[in-house]
Amino acid sequence: MKRILLLSLALLSAFASPAATPARKVTGEALGTVRYEARYNWGAINSKVADATITLERDKWNGSDVLHSRATISASSIFRLFMNADYLADAYLSPTTLEPVYYINPVKKGGKEGKIEYTFDHAAKLVKSESVRPPAAPETVTFPLDGKTMDLLSLLQHVRFLDLGEGKSESLHLLMSGRSVSATLTCEGADPEKFPDKSVLRFRLKMVERGLMENGSGKEIVVWRSTAADRRILALEAALSAGSMTVSIQE
Repeated sequence: MKRILLLSLALLSAFASPAATPARKVTGEALGTVRYEARYNWGAINSKVADATITLERDKWNGSDVLHSRATISASSIFRLFMNADYLADAYLSPTTLEPVYYINPVKKGGKEGKIEYTFDHAAKLVKSESVRPPAAPETVTFPLDGKTMDLLSLLQHVRFLDLGEGKSESLHLLMSGRSVSATLTCEGADPEKFPDKSVLRFRLKMVERGLMENGSGKEIVVWRSTAADRRILALEAALSAGSMTVSIQE
């Protein structure tokens, strides 16, 4: 469930080719912090399970200008049945192309510190994945980097500034828990019924091998994004093996 927010919720798009990635403008209206709440729905159950924030700011990483996105999830006691802990992740992106540069997700299990870390080497066209999840032994894996590979938090920022025509789809690879998972993102067009007072686009993310949840569910996620200058993710919805998870913006 935690990963739904990083997509939550998660939404990605692949670039048309591994050639030069076009620049994308991130306006001042798109910076700052957006607050969300997550709810679990199953029959008569409709329970709030977490509060979350996603932030985008200009920053420095290794001496270079970047866009820094941070996601935090503060779970209720019910949500801890699924994710066991609060969640924090940081992604650093190119300020011109929004391509990911570095991602870190500290984890703690059984009182022991760990991490999931991705370093994107665009010159070598490789992603180095380092996972430390006690009591398992540390694991280092490399994946191809061709402009279609990103972590979930980078994906959320990517879809915010994505220009994809209605009915058009893009293929991509999501890095999750040290694995690369194939997915397809489709723009389904405007959705005036969901947000009658806003101009929004609806996107559908379909994952091939597994879902966003730790139990493998949530393979299909619907995301609503504002077309205003702030390009905010307004809501996400994912069907789970039992019930569904919804994530909504707090105005």
